[in-house]
Amino acid sequence: MKFDDGVNGLFAVLVGVAMIVYSISFPAMAHIDYGPGFFPTLVGAGFVLAGGALIARRVFAGGGAIPGLVHLRANGLRGFAGFFVMLGAVLFYVLLVESLGFLLTAVIVVFSLVYWFDRRLWRAVAVAIVGTFVFHSFFYQIMSAPLPWGPLEPYAGILSW
Repeated sequence: MKFDDGVNGLFAVLVGVAMIVYSISFPAMAHIDYGPGFFPTLVGAGFVLAGGALIARRVFAGGGAIPGLVHLRANGLRGFAGFFVMLGAVLFYVLLVESLGFLLTAVIVVFSLVYWFDRRLWRAVAVAIVGTFVFHSFFYQIMSAPLPWGPLEPYAGILSW
């Protein structure tokens, strides 16, 4: 079962707008140009853009502005298993990020997901390494989020810029 792209897009736009409106109410921090509402505003804007793209794709594909609500789609066992792969990846991250650290856990999770859904080994390796570096740089360096290091803690000064 798959919801129509127009419905998914509308839902994403509404969630994004709600996130932006709610994050504006967060208090400003002294001596910092951005406060606790900065990242939720970015995520909300991403939801609005992605939802708008889904709606536009639906309209330009000739589907019109009023989509059908639900499509039944058979993806077979692999499509069904994809749900459990995603669930397992989230559980793996939540349960092991403190002991393995963000860098190792994120590389394993991103590699596993990209390889499962794309089936290209070199692409999965590249996306896992580059994606983890980008995520880590953004959250640790720019947003100053305290990410766990795990066994890589002795190398924290080398692995951060």
